[in-house]
Amino acid sequence: LQAINGTAPPKNGKDCKDVSLQDVKSSPSLRAFKSAADSPAPRTAGIVVIGNEILNGKVHDTNAHYLCGQLHGRGVVVKYVEVVSDDPEAIARVVARMAERCDFVFTSGGLGPTHDDMSMLGVALAFGEPLVEDTRFYNMLSSGAWRRPAESSRPEGGDSVSDGTFQMDRQTSDGGKEAARRKMAQLPRTARVEWLDDGNPWPLVSMRNVYILAGMPTAFQRMFQRAAKDGRFDNVRRWVAESLWLDADEEEVLEVLQETVDEFMFVEIGSYPAVAAEGRRRLNISFESFDAAAVAAARARLVAALPPGLLVADDD
Repeated sequence: LQAINGTAPPKNGKDCKDVSLQDVKSSPSLRAFKSAADSPAPRTAGIVVIGNEILNGKVHDTNAHYLCGQLHGRGVVVKYVEVVSDDPEAIARVVARMAERCDFVFTSGGLGPTHDDMSMLGVALAFGEPLVEDTRFYNMLSSGAWRRPAESSRPEGGDSVSDGTFQMDRQTSDGGKEAARRKMAQLPRTARVEWLDDGNPWPLVSMRNVYILAGMPTAFQRMFQRAAKDGRFDNVRRWVAESLWLDADEEEVLEVLQETVDEFMFVEIGSYPAVAAEGRRRLNISFESFDAAAVAAARARLVAALPPGLLVADDD
């Protein structure tokens, strides 16, 4: 296992600054990076979904989909989403690679007390560090502060205050509960543990640029929102988007679409056939960039080049 030792992960979209023009032409995702050439490059992210239950199809992952939307809305470019098994070395390899290439990395799952919860160990291995017990974390788990509050004390919406990663059956022995607390309090030696003053007793744990989040969707979303509240994931620039509908199949507009893509290489242009067409709305074309003028120009260029009768009016 190749670990990252003693070097801080790159910041500010490092590996998007030195790409060649040929790279930009061949990769639509790189066009977004280059569109910010005259200002700070957009920050980038990778997402690691951890769990055998995802890979064998027993559980449908929703965390990556949620996080992609949240980051995109903040102007962050999601470069990678990868699913890995409950294997600490596999986790370490993916986390180490993403931490080197992205500004932010988010892991999902594997924080519980059972034998297959390996995320903390995997992240520690990625940075060549041992796991050590965090005393405050252990004391929080031992005190029961994480427990679901009474119905009358739940916050609006009925959700638990806890981040929901620690549930033990009443029949679990005292020794079993103690072992679970000890396991969950093991964190990478130099991990950052944030105890936010927001009424939630559960801390946020990160290792350099890697944020280690729970797998339960409600807990995952709550953890991300707590971390994001201070704006740490916000990009300097935000995406600008426009779209249009066509009464056409993709084959009918291939040439004019490709010409527009070639002319506006700093605009992300997507083509999406409707899953269930409504009336004449059969094909959606989207335009996104950090440059509003470029988005408007690309849309206008395509509209002008379309064969007659294909553009669907907004009220049609």
